[in-house]
Amino acid sequence: MSESNNVAPPGLSASESFDWPASAFDGVIMARSLAFIADFFVVCVLIVLASALFGVLGVLTFGLLWPGALLSPLVALAYFTLTLGGRHSATPGMRWQGIELRAWNGHRPGYLQAALQTVLFYVTVTVGTFFVLLVPFFNKRRRCLHDYLCGTVFVRSSSL
Repeated sequence: MSESNNVAPPGLSASESFDWPASAFDGVIMARSLAFIADFFVVCVLIVLASALFGVLGVLTFGLLWPGALLSPLVALAYFTLTLGGRHSATPGMRWQGIELRAWNGHRPGYLQAALQTVLFYVTVTVGTFFVLLVPFFNKRRRCLHDYLCGTVFVRSSSL
């Protein structure tokens, strides 16, 4: 019988410490901020395009697909989930800044963990305003509240 249950890969648990290089967290706060601004503009353009698409489809279907425009904000969820859970573990803005998302055990996150990261980011920022973004200034790995909640950490790509 195999020790693996095919549900969770063997390795470090979220409570164990992965041995990150000393330079892995240098400048991560500023890089995350700039990356978010860049990704925010990309998501805004994508939402405008999705809304225009639903507008055109609404006209072509005599209004039947206009309610589909309400799904346009899901573009942000899809954007962040697909890029963070993808092969680079980073959005285009994060790649531009040289950072990537990693699970607490050092592995790349899957799509489920990337979706959780995205949802928790928006929930914690909405509920706690920007106070939750002060958390990285008080820990050595520069993790935000939503990073703690879903077991992730942002690191410099060059340090891996």
